Order: sequence, then C-alpha cells, then structure tokens
Amino acid sequence: MNKRRVVVLCDNETSRPSIGCEWGLSLAIDLGPGDDGGLWLWDTGKTDLFLRNAVALGIDVASARGLALSHGHYDHTGGLNALLAAGFRGSIHAHPACAQARYGADPGGPKPLGPPNPLPPFQAAQDVTRLAPGLTLLTNIPRQAGRFQAVERFSLDPQGNTPDTVPDDAFLLLESQSGPVVVLGCCHSGLANSLNALRGRLGIGQVFAVLGGLHLFEAGSAPLEETAQALEEFQVAHLICGHCTGPSRTDALRQRMTSRNVTALASGQIWEF
Repeated sequence: MNKRRVVVLCDNETSRPSIGCEWGLSLAIDLGPGDDGGLWLWDTGKTDLFLRNAVALGIDVASARGLALSHGHYDHTGGLNALLAAGFRGSIHAHPACAQARYGADPGGPKPLGPPNPLPPFQAAQDVTRLAPGLTLLTNIPRQAGRFQAVERFSLDPQGNTPDTVPDDAFLLLESQSGPVVVLGCCHSGLANSLNALRGRLGIGQVFAVLGGLHLFEAGSAPLEETAQALEEFQVAHLICGHCTGPSRTDALRQRMTSRNVTALASGQIWEF
C-alpha cells in the first residue's frame, strides 16, 4: 500500500504566514504513485483561496482525478467554478441533495448557504461509493435519536418553514499503512452517528485518525462528551480537528482526552499516514 498524504489547502487557521486561511475547508489527498494512486480533492473552500494555496504548496489541483464534496454549503463548494476554470476535468462526486438551495437563520435575515447555482454536473454518491483503491465516500448517514447532530437553524426556504437536516453530509474513509483514517467535512450528522455508519456498513470498529471539522463551535458540554466517547469507543489515536470545530472545543477535547493526540488543523499542514 502506498503512503497516503493529506495536504490542507484551506482551513480557518493557517500554519504559516505565506499560506492563507478563511472560513472554509479544502484538502488534497494523495494516494501515491501508480494506477491505483493519484490525487483527489475534498471540498473547495469558500473562495479560490485553496487554489492559490495549492500553488504555494506545489499541488497541481487541475491534475486531480476527482473531487468529492462533503455537503452543499458555500464554505465547502464556493471554489468549484474557480477549480473548473483552472482546468480541472476530473469526476465530481456528491450526494444528490448537494445541489439544492439552502438557508441559515441570521439576525440580519435569511442567509443563503447553498453551493454555486448551477452546480457543475456531478455523479450521485450512494451510501458507500468507492472512489479509488483506498478511498471511499460514505453518505446518507443514519441519525440515531438522542445523538448530537448539527442541523439547527438550517432550512430549505428563506422563510425557514422547511428544515434542512443536511442529508448530503458525507465523510471519507482513507485506508492507510497506519490504519483507517476518517476524513470529515463538517460532520453535521455528528461523529457518533458517522463512526457507527462506518462500522455498520464496512465493519470497521477501530480508527487510527479522524481529520476535519466536527461542527462543535456552538455546541455545549453534552455533544462534546458524546464526541469524546465516540473517539474512545473507536480507539482513535489521533484527532486532527479544525474548521467548524472551534478552537475552544479543540482545547476542551485535548483536556478531556489526555491519552490521545489532539491537534488543531490549519492551512498548509501536510499529514502522512
């Protein structure tokens, strides 16, 4: 198996002054050389910033074999048109609901949260979609009653009459020499629900690392504890969290799980598994 490399093209924070940051997420996942390898992209951030960072990091995003979208919010899909203009011609994979308009409640009025309109043509993801050897997309994540999910104040209409449960929420399973790595977008389904979907569908009960956003920045102590317990149940050795997790929530998880390696995600980081 090739060594896997995850390059953080965009996140809320940056690891170095020469690399920009914004409220958004974009990753480049290098599966290694050969016919079974290649470059894949995970989300496109809010703007074209991920493209500029990619150039600085030596990543040719136009050569990527494909792009997978974690869900249809603007901070994960906003750079799509810029990616196509840069010459990307790979396949795009997302849940069918990714293309729909959606809104968030805001003191100044309804805030559009959806992707570019129209969304470029994409391949509809199934519950389990094998993108490439060692890289699998999971979506349609079951939500168990009582478990945390980050879907409050989201709607499918400006008036807020039709709740948006973010059914297109998805995550990646990256198989690596270190073990299974779960790559998140915003984890609107909640980490406990997501990891249980992984176990139920693919029989994976132990995860080496979880990387991405946990959408805990507005969450209280109960969702934080549920997330920590899920990480412990799946024996996650390394948590690399950023974007919508929130710095204070990352610190709280670090203090809660002293036996595990908890690291803040940032633009410009390179992770190898």
